[in-house]
Amino acid sequence: MLNKELIIKRLALIKHLYKLGLEQSKQVETLSAFSILSFHDSIEMFLKLIAEHQNIKSDKFSFLDYWANIPSLTLMESMRNLNARRVNIKHRGLLPSKSDVEISRVNTTDFFDQNVIIQLGVDFKDISLLSLISYNSIRTYLEEAQHALNTNDFENCIKKAAISFSELLDIYENSKTYFYSKSPFFFGYEGSLRSSFHMGLSGSSDRQERNMAEFIDAVKNSLEGIQKAIKIISFGIDYRKFVKFQILTPTVSNINGKHYVNDVWEDKKWTKENCQYCIDFVLDSSIKLQEFDFDINELEVKKNF
Repeated sequence: MLNKELIIKRLALIKHLYKLGLEQSKQVETLSAFSILSFHDSIEMFLKLIAEHQNIKSDKFSFLDYWANIPSLTLMESMRNLNARRVNIKHRGLLPSKSDVEISRVNTTDFFDQNVIIQLGVDFKDISLLSLISYNSIRTYLEEAQHALNTNDFENCIKKAAISFSELLDIYENSKTYFYSKSPFFFGYEGSLRSSFHMGLSGSSDRQERNMAEFIDAVKNSLEGIQKAIKIISFGIDYRKFVKFQILTPTVSNINGKHYVNDVWEDKKWTKENCQYCIDFVLDSSIKLQEFDFDINELEVKKNF
């Protein structure tokens, strides 16, 4: 039998793959078809986990052999149909209909809701993906955000999510910065453009200065917007999802290494769904950054002077 900590971590990976399938299933019809592959893979990972947990040798099992060897598994016929859809996509190039995708999503959800608790005594809904985050401070902030959400404290949830994302980018960027050098994710200092131009405007007439200042502000705002977009994209984060996150969350200031949430003046629709979106966005961004991480100290030759 496997220890509980290992089981929970592997269940988190399985749930992550399942959630990818959920997102894919909501896309346009042609792309949503590939959700079936994610659903099938997540179920197969779970079946292998159960076989290993019960000391059942499954190296040569086909997909349906698990039901013959683990009789307590449910929904065999639904999974037979899911497997057939997967074979049609992967080996025959036949795309399923939108209704087939819907059925696959419902069947996969039912499978996990029934079988995780039967086989492991854990409610699938209670499995947290936060254990997949390797950055301790980010995981802590998101746990606090999730707790706030569970108690309907939407404002605190959003603030914790905003801080966690700001710190996530800082941690990753700082870990890739050479000593006494600029970050590889540096795309210009924010707010520096207008001050430098104003220094060159001394002696100009008030009207000239006012017109030039308005022009500089317009250029400055454009460049800062471009800088921010490039930085987000350079981290491999989906910019469209970031836009929604940015609209929902307040801005965060970093002062001497500490993050402070700025006051929110606009009315925000901080619903339970929007709060969960913000938590999931930071979670997905963390996993994305972890997909390609490296220790910069292992790439530098240290010189003694």
